[in-house]
Amino acid sequence: MNEIIVVRVTDPDGSLFQAIMDALKDKRTEIIHVTAPFSTVLRIGELEIYHEHRRVLMAGREVRLNHGEYAMLSCMAKRPGRIYTKEQLYAAAWDETYPHGSSAVENTIYRLRKKLEPDPRNPVYVKTVIRAGYKIEIPEKPWQQGDDCTQ
Repeated sequence: MNEIIVVRVTDPDGSLFQAIMDALKDKRTEIIHVTAPFSTVLRIGELEIYHEHRRVLMAGREVRLNHGEYAMLSCMAKRPGRIYTKEQLYAAAWDETYPHGSSAVENTIYRLRKKLEPDPRNPVYVKTVIRAGYKIEIPEKPWQQGDDCTQ
């Protein structure tokens, strides 16, 4: 029996496509037509990342990031809540093995917070996870009057 499976998804980094191909391993498969993904915007709270143009906006204003800052932010933003080690973030930014004792990741996170956070000393987006690494967190909306169940 012949089967045709058509999958149409937004998959900017190709990970979903690779997962599907892995699932179909050992089966006769042919790729008939693959189109380039259309421009996607990743939004986390007031943070917007335009991967296709390597552009970042925070609350509507453009934020200029250097290569390392953008690479680490982009890496963490792909999976908010996931903790990334210094080694993973260093590799994402410079495609090299993390030199232990280096403060490159900490310095880059510090600069990211200064550029993105309203109060870098109390970050909302780029969080430190003690003895584990860093993560992007989706900020909670501030409580507004009338949001509770008693009204």
